Amino acid sequence: MRKQIISRAFYGWLAHCRHLRTVRTHLSGLVHPVIITKEGQLSAKNGLTEERWHQLFENEVITDEAEVMKLVYFGGVQHEIRKEVWPYLLGHYKFGSTADDRCSIDEGVRLTYEQVVAEWMAVEAIIRQREKDNQMAKFSSENSSEGQIPLTGRDPSLDSEVFEIEEDNDDYIESGEVREMSELTSEQMTIEQREFVQKEDYLVFECRKSRQDTLESEMGRSMSEASVDRADVVTGKETPQGSPPSDEGFGDSTSLNLSVGRQSTSSAKDVISAKDQITQDDDATPAASTLEGDVVLERTGARNSITVELINGKGSTSHEKEDADEEEEEDETGDNLRGLNIPDSVSLLSAESATASPASSNGGVYSTELLDTFSLNLHRVDKDVQRCDRNYAYFNMGNLEKLRNVMCSYVWEHLDVGYVQGMCDLVAPLLVIFDDEAKTYSCFCELMKRMSKNFPHGGAMDNHFANMRSLIQILDSEMFELMHQNGDYTHFYFCYRWFLLDFKRELVYDDTFAVWETIWAAKHCASGFFVLFIALALVEYYRDIILDNNMDFTDIIKFFNEMAEHHEAKDVLQVARDLVHRVQSLIENK
Repeated sequence: MRKQIISRAFYGWLAHCRHLRTVRTHLSGLVHPVIITKEGQLSAKNGLTEERWHQLFENEVITDEAEVMKLVYFGGVQHEIRKEVWPYLLGHYKFGSTADDRCSIDEGVRLTYEQVVAEWMAVEAIIRQREKDNQMAKFSSENSSEGQIPLTGRDPSLDSEVFEIEEDNDDYIESGEVREMSELTSEQMTIEQREFVQKEDYLVFECRKSRQDTLESEMGRSMSEASVDRADVVTGKETPQGSPPSDEGFGDSTSLNLSVGRQSTSSAKDVISAKDQITQDDDATPAASTLEGDVVLERTGARNSITVELINGKGSTSHEKEDADEEEEEDETGDNLRGLNIPDSVSLLSAESATASPASSNGGVYSTELLDTFSLNLHRVDKDVQRCDRNYAYFNMGNLEKLRNVMCSYVWEHLDVGYVQGMCDLVAPLLVIFDDEAKTYSCFCELMKRMSKNFPHGGAMDNHFANMRSLIQILDSEMFELMHQNGDYTHFYFCYRWFLLDFKRELVYDDTFAVWETIWAAKHCASGFFVLFIALALVEYYRDIILDNNMDFTDIIKFFNEMAEHHEAKDVLQVARDLVHRVQSLIENK
């Protein structure tokens, strides 16, 4: 009996030792094997100050990467130089790069960012127009089903025609041209014509031929659906509400899609933007820019321009007030602004096949599936941006717009992943530090190389939970036993938000800055999984409270939710560094 007891105890101890050895071997991949000496830790406790940062510059080049990382890991970065240091920590700048190299990187990032913004803004314009068309079609369908006349401010009989023209009506047609109704005096108009002008929202105006081959067209309340989509996208302007697309397009063409190839980044930004003001040529008539309710669609180019004017009937009275000399001058100089001049390079596509974007890199055609996907992501981004850190002074409406631009740019370039709730929380601190959209976008892309794995599509979260279980089992067996007994929350699901956002919602902004830069630096001098040690440090920091109150899973979740933004980040970081040192020592002495 005695031998059996001793034998069982021995084999139990042996199994435990083997288990610990396996765990140590597993944990060895979580920390660096080289331990920084006490002297090195003491020399770096003051962190990276502005004075020390400038001392590390040699001919405007930072070469000592190890020293920078050590200083940041043990003491953080002085706030005034974070804007300069963070691009190095995130990989936007390379250590050893010259001032010219950094300027070149910034310029390249800016051009790329502007191009991406132009692309997704063009697609957004298509989506918005499509949504308007769908809403109008639904509204018309509902009214029709109820036997009511659509309340759109125009004669329903004109829905499918731009303008009804009698073949023998010389007031409307002269020499193959459609005359502008406002050019006719009230004496020249019949009673029906005057009533029509007062009733219609938009007037037919003249489409003239240029010296090159162009299209003679009739313009009424609106253009064809596909043509409106393309023209609106060119300038980022939207058609006025209450003017649904008609069935006719330009001339005899029943469905035209305009697909314009990519321009340079600078011109694309100027041309395709929902916020940019429309650039008007010197030839533009005063009336075209001053009419109330006008919509002027214009694409400037080297030779030709695309210009479409939709003139509100009520505002067209300004034409009648112009004297004869101004009208003659307008006739001579306004050919390119009065009508639709289409360059030879424009290709014609079927409206039923797909949707073309003038900002696309290949003059591209976007599928309905892509438009639906991006539309869904835009809705998610807008919803999160509006509620992102509104209590922080930096995020006024202008800076929230910057945040949205950065987020939409990332989503456009990563549609396979799309937007996931929480991504805005990762962009926000970067934007606060840089206050520059292009650099924020670049650094966020670098950050997401690691952080994207924490989101549902990445699969890294399960590994974090498993590693947390191993760490606390080795470093604090008493806490592990409590968690195992009280409902077994050793799955560590209460840490999910911590890992997902790098503790951003657990800390105030100043503490978030300190924690983030320590995580980035730790990868190079202590541990590539420093987030695990910060999570364990939070548990250990409140160890006595958790043990004394015998907390179960619900209690611990409630406790940490109440403690959000009330943690002592400096003390927690020191506990995390001590835990890293303990694991390094344990592995070294195995």
